[in-house]
Amino acid sequence: MAWTAAALPRAGETFPSFTAADVTGQKQQSASFLGHGTLVVAITDRHGGDAMQAWYETADRRMPESVRRLSILSFDLPFFVSLKTAQGKARNRIPERYWHDSLLDRDGAMAKALGMEESPLPFVLALDPSGRVLASFHGGVQSSGADSIWAAFSSLAPPTKSP
Repeated sequence: MAWTAAALPRAGETFPSFTAADVTGQKQQSASFLGHGTLVVAITDRHGGDAMQAWYETADRRMPESVRRLSILSFDLPFFVSLKTAQGKARNRIPERYWHDSLLDRDGAMAKALGMEESPLPFVLALDPSGRVLASFHGGVQSSGADSIWAAFSSLAPPTKSP
């Protein structure tokens, strides 16, 4: 995994460019999300899956369809849990249409590179189409302050449809 930044970006900063494996084991590049608003939800605790799912269920109701999703699952798992096992468990919980948008590591490297501590609560970022952070939040979808994420996406102009 290659990173060009070493701390969680804040509003106005650019999300780091990186390559990482998705839950199928294929390499994905963050640059593939450019051109779209993107909701990034990262969990750093293997018990954070329900909190991540709550963000996505709410996103289904509140987010424009043009906004993409990027999931970062970055855990410091015990040595006896293989990457293949972790990928299989993730695929069981993630709808197949999001498998290539769900990046996973079992040693916590992505979280460390982004400046995220281990936490059962998700780290959430709203990115504009150029990859700049519009808003960031650390907490559950029902927590005070979570609305900053939805407000950031409402500021994005809807895509223009071609005739």
